[in-house]
Amino acid sequence: MIKFFRHIRQSMINQNRTKKYLLYAIGEIILVVIGILIALQINNWNEDQKSRKDERYVLTEVLKNLEEDAILVKEIIAQRQKAKTAIIELQKFVSSESKDTDSLKFYLVDILTFERYFPINNAYEILKSKGLQLSNNELTTEISRYYDYEQPKMSNSILDIEVTILKVFNDRNGLVRFLSLIEKDEQMVVKNPNDPNFIEELSFFLIAFQDNNGGTLNKLLVFEDINNKLREQIMNGLKKLS
Repeated sequence: MIKFFRHIRQSMINQNRTKKYLLYAIGEIILVVIGILIALQINNWNEDQKSRKDERYVLTEVLKNLEEDAILVKEIIAQRQKAKTAIIELQKFVSSESKDTDSLKFYLVDILTFERYFPINNAYEILKSKGLQLSNNELTTEISRYYDYEQPKMSNSILDIEVTILKVFNDRNGLVRFLSLIEKDEQMVVKNPNDPNFIEELSFFLIAFQDNNGGTLNKLLVFEDINNKLREQIMNGLKKLS
């Protein structure tokens, strides 16, 4: 092809057809420019497709992590709700003159059981390693906020419950001195449920723990809602990328 154009150009020069040669030269330049632009367009298209493919992969992985996170949060919410119910029942026990001790050992388990939260953020770490380059800036902001702010805040609140309960078990002069049997997740048997000292110690703990548990439960419910909304945003983002 190059030889063909060169032959035409040389023929025009030999025939002294300067005007036609200039027009031909301009046309040849235009064709070269068009060829370059087309090549750039194809290259940009290829890069865009690769970028979209990478973005779809990362967002899909982030979505999976959020779904796993949601399962963990739901389990923790269930435990905090059980503790909330147990607190109410134990307050009735404390204030009642006729003590119903049958359920006491199970309610004590519910308030003195804690759960650990291990945030799942593998995909977010991948996203950060890529410089958080998403085509949707708003979605980038929401994902960053979830993992850099909401998740650590929730983790600290759940950890606070653990620390509070561990203090109870580590204080041998506190509530545990009244227990004759401790079976994790099963039962906690009180030596003498009618002991006034036990009633006083339990009452004191319930007053302090009620706000702690209630505050964490409320934060968990808000966090669950944030997780649901972010997953919905990501699913919409994936649809647009498709």
